[in-house]
Amino acid sequence: MFDLTGSGAEPLRPDDPAHIGGIRLAGRLGTGGMGRAFLGVHEGRYVAVKQVLPSVAGEDQDFVRRFGHELDNLSRLPPEATAPLLASDRDARPPWLATAYVPGLTLSDAVRLHQGPLPAEAVWLLLREAAGGLVPVHGLGMVHRDLKPSNVMLTVEGATVIDFGVARATEQSQLTRSGVVVGTPAYMAPEQAVTRRDLTGAVDVFALGSVIAYAAGGNPPFGEESGPAVLYRIVHEEPDLEAVRELDPALADLVTACLAKDPEARPTAAELVRRATEHGPSTAPLWPDSFSADLAAKAAFAAHVQEPGPPPPVSVETLKLGRKTDPKPPGERRRRNRVLLAVVPVVIAGGATLAVQLLPHISDADDPTGTAPSLSAS
Repeated sequence: MFDLTGSGAEPLRPDDPAHIGGIRLAGRLGTGGMGRAFLGVHEGRYVAVKQVLPSVAGEDQDFVRRFGHELDNLSRLPPEATAPLLASDRDARPPWLATAYVPGLTLSDAVRLHQGPLPAEAVWLLLREAAGGLVPVHGLGMVHRDLKPSNVMLTVEGATVIDFGVARATEQSQLTRSGVVVGTPAYMAPEQAVTRRDLTGAVDVFALGSVIAYAAGGNPPFGEESGPAVLYRIVHEEPDLEAVRELDPALADLVTACLAKDPEARPTAAELVRRATEHGPSTAPLWPDSFSADLAAKAAFAAHVQEPGPPPPVSVETLKLGRKTDPKPPGERRRRNRVLLAVVPVVIAGGATLAVQLLPHISDADDPTGTAPSLSAS
């Protein structure tokens, strides 16, 4: 009997597949309007298997094409930024991919369990770890574009940025139609809100400043709305950092620099790592007691890999299709890096009128830990 205790996954339902692409499935991580996610075991490790819903794969060829572009971008990310793609099949119907399973909590869930802002030492650690994950990404000329509390994962060993499913290389800007941007309004940079297309890593620095303000103050600095009002404040008004300044004036000064309206005036991710390192090192336990036990339970689950059963035989039909899997990059992978894909709000700007359209996402009801990956659509 497969024991899911501490995994954050639910047992498989009768209509769920027993395997995807030869990977045995052990539990359900979540489902949404565009895809579903499962916990599986692949080559002696736990993985998150994300599969596009058959109805979407059959009717939305643009989505399937974008899914392939996302796989290409994810395969470019270096090991110090994120976990590798372990396996995928873009030609399958429906297509799927497998990434490393993350035994942790999202920042949003951690703040909820802590029942308020995190202590200053934990926020400095969060800044150092998150900025450190962005450094190699920006070095490749790529941007995350949707950094937010639910896309930062805390583990017993630190923190990492996840959900690079909407990441774009700067030379791929033509993939995004003019007037359409991807991101979550409360954490967008001003240049995203006005639909500029020449986005740089400064977009992620602005978003990280908002994420740190949320961790230190309990709320995003421009408000929590998802509509035009918050975008107007981001472009034209100053952030509310009073709670951050009460916690730590030095931290508030650095967050203020991250939230500069001019992208050129913001510090780089590397500069943020240097500044945050001055306030460390951190010693175990890294995080408050309010959620340390939850993190320990997830780490304990991940440390002992169970086998749900032998993989199924490969059929002759599958061999004839010549399906491909993305090769596993060589070398050991660092413990702190994980990737999940996420659906994000799409903000459409036309003239002086702004509208916000929310795309389907992995529901929290199916994922009580908030760690379930989902499939992105720009």
